[in-house]
Amino acid sequence: MQDFATAILTSAALAAGLPEGRVFDKVKKDNLTIARPRMELQFLPEQYQRSGRKLGEWRTGAEHSRKRELYVVTQSVAANVLADDKSWLAKFSHDFVAALPRGANDTRKNWVQIRVTEATFSQPPDKRVGNDVIAVFVKVNRLFVVTFVWRVTAVEVERLIPSFTINPKLENHYG
Repeated sequence: MQDFATAILTSAALAAGLPEGRVFDKVKKDNLTIARPRMELQFLPEQYQRSGRKLGEWRTGAEHSRKRELYVVTQSVAANVLADDKSWLAKFSHDFVAALPRGANDTRKNWVQIRVTEATFSQPPDKRVGNDVIAVFVKVNRLFVVTFVWRVTAVEVERLIPSFTINPKLENHYG
């Protein structure tokens, strides 16, 4: 699921204007050698909730199949966008949220709901000498929390009786 989430977030970030190859896993601290703007992803713990509801039912030949949802899984991803320009970050933030799809099908053909649950803007405090602000590097970032809701499913298959015949001649064995 992490590959699926990374692909969705990367395509939305590229559509919003992030340069190619700037989506990374979270780095230990802000590294000045890694170019800005960039997006750092951190996967938060998954939350599982037992379900068991029926999703679908179908028959093919001599089989009756039923697809059941076993668990609903919520996977949150912290997507930290680091930039040098406040106005670029504001435009990117709007375009990034607009480029995210409402959902998509995963490799198992199950629907995955995608939504942004929160976004936090951050800027380090000013470094002042008297009344003057000293700004060597301008750093701004916005931390998005994007939630992916997906499911664990199983298909139950029952073999049906392919054919049967009723004997029309019933004999009385009791008398």
